[in-house]
Amino acid sequence: MLQPSPSDTHWPATGEAAMAKAAALGRRDGLAGRSRDFMLEQFDGGLAVIDTTLQEPMPGAPLSWQHSRLMLVAVRQCYAAGRHHGGDVRLEQERRQRLSATG
Repeated sequence: MLQPSPSDTHWPATGEAAMAKAAALGRRDGLAGRSRDFMLEQFDGGLAVIDTTLQEPMPGAPLSWQHSRLMLVAVRQCYAAGRHHGGDVRLEQERRQRLSATG
């Protein structure tokens, strides 16, 4: 049976940091009711995932073409999950405030 190489299945620590940062940004944006996006851009001889709001690269740059596309998808997914969670928290806080104001 063919096994994937370790480089195919292991995210470098910088990749994990980028995904964690994206999730944290998503939670914050969800709490505030904001949204942002990410894109790929040339950076130091490779590609980087760029936060379009802050206009700065996420950790882990530069990346190869193959890894950068996968990292962009991963960062967007982590951001979306964090934003969804932050939005849920914001809605629950608003609901509790309405209940305490009327009761």
